[in-house]
Amino acid sequence: MRSPTNAMFPLPGLSTNSVSFEALSGFPFDSPAYDSLQSNGLRCKQLLDTVRLSNQSIISYFELLNGEGHLFCGLELDLENVARAIYQRHHHTECSLRVFFVPQHGLRYHRTYQITREALENLSRELVVPIRFFEVLANNNGCYHALTTFNEDRAEYFHLFVKLPSSFLNSAIYFRHDLLREATVCLLFGNEIHRVESTVGQMFLPSRRSSTSPMQIVDTIVSEYVALMEPHRHSLDVSLRQLEAKTGMGAHEFHESQRVAATELNYLMRELHVCEGQLAFFERTVQFQAGWIEWLQAQHAVLNQLRFGTRELISLPPFRRPVEEGVASSLSLCASLSRESLEQARTLRNRVRIQLSVAANLISQHDSRTNIAIADASRRIAFETRRDSDAMKTIAALTMVFLPGTFVATLFGMVFFTVDASSGSRFQVNPLWWIYLAVTIPLTMLTIAIWRGWLTLVRRSRILDEENVGSKEKSN
Repeated sequence: MRSPTNAMFPLPGLSTNSVSFEALSGFPFDSPAYDSLQSNGLRCKQLLDTVRLSNQSIISYFELLNGEGHLFCGLELDLENVARAIYQRHHHTECSLRVFFVPQHGLRYHRTYQITREALENLSRELVVPIRFFEVLANNNGCYHALTTFNEDRAEYFHLFVKLPSSFLNSAIYFRHDLLREATVCLLFGNEIHRVESTVGQMFLPSRRSSTSPMQIVDTIVSEYVALMEPHRHSLDVSLRQLEAKTGMGAHEFHESQRVAATELNYLMRELHVCEGQLAFFERTVQFQAGWIEWLQAQHAVLNQLRFGTRELISLPPFRRPVEEGVASSLSLCASLSRESLEQARTLRNRVRIQLSVAANLISQHDSRTNIAIADASRRIAFETRRDSDAMKTIAALTMVFLPGTFVATLFGMVFFTVDASSGSRFQVNPLWWIYLAVTIPLTMLTIAIWRGWLTLVRRSRILDEENVGSKEKSN
């Protein structure tokens, strides 16, 4: 019975949306690992679009065949004969371990995996990689996941998916162990994997081991990545010591004073904030690493349970016990190193916070000294101003004393007032004395008007300047 669709029963305002046949073709829909009930093929395509892939495939391949390890470097997987040879060796029944190394090159935040999309899809088909691995590969925050697949009622494959955060070690790992054939496949994507390549080639020499563990390859990767984090920690520690020397208040003593000048404290604050950000990334990476290794310890026990029916190492077969105990011991050591590295990262961040507080206090002290100097200068200016004011008061007082006499002398010295000696020193007033008042009063009023007009213009100009400044601040 067919279910109703919009095409059969059209509804007003609704349109039918269908996925084209081209979108449902190709990878991952043609992969043997694709299951439409468990995976979203369209989302897988979208995730692959976000992964930075190269236009050339250059990988390395390691295999453990009949107890003897072989490492092949610089393989051009785009060449048909190279890919065919690798895939034919992959199906060899005597091959107990296969590792594919996909390096990553480029700048820190713009690295690309050295494999093309076509080669990655072909490799995933041949190895029957679960589709959910691409969810892990495209993730940048770090994640880990375990999966056991069954054939009828029996466990057939044990899978591990890991993606390290992209801060320092941007790596992705796919691990699968065939519980029926005791064969292991591992895909390693990321930077700094050349060290893992050489270590794997040295570990699986015929003269070194008579028995191997599937988790040995994962243990090798973990050990190398733990070792790779130590130079980053040391570099951050050295940088912080140099910054502590600039404040003069560090956890280490220096024979020579390296304290920076007060004018460089703001730049020192910027350096401390940059160091704090780098330490935050480092702490996140180490914290993830510590949790990931503890999770691997639990998954190692799960794999032993699936293989031997017991999680206890003491209950393993005698010829298997030393190898599995070695893996467990190595993972335990890596977990301890990661935990201590995490504590060291937290200590470094606390030291940075102390230096930020010290630098802020130094800046505050410098500002206080500057404000005190400004206050002293203002006090001196005020004292000088007061002294000038006292002098002006003295001058004004003297002016007030002599002003009446000066006015009277000037008034009677004009031609309008005379003393006639012939008439017995008689005081006479000229009839035209009003001309003095007629000229003086208008000039005085004109002078006062000009003064008032000038004050008004100055006040308006100040108001316009304040309005312009306010409008510019609002626009910014």
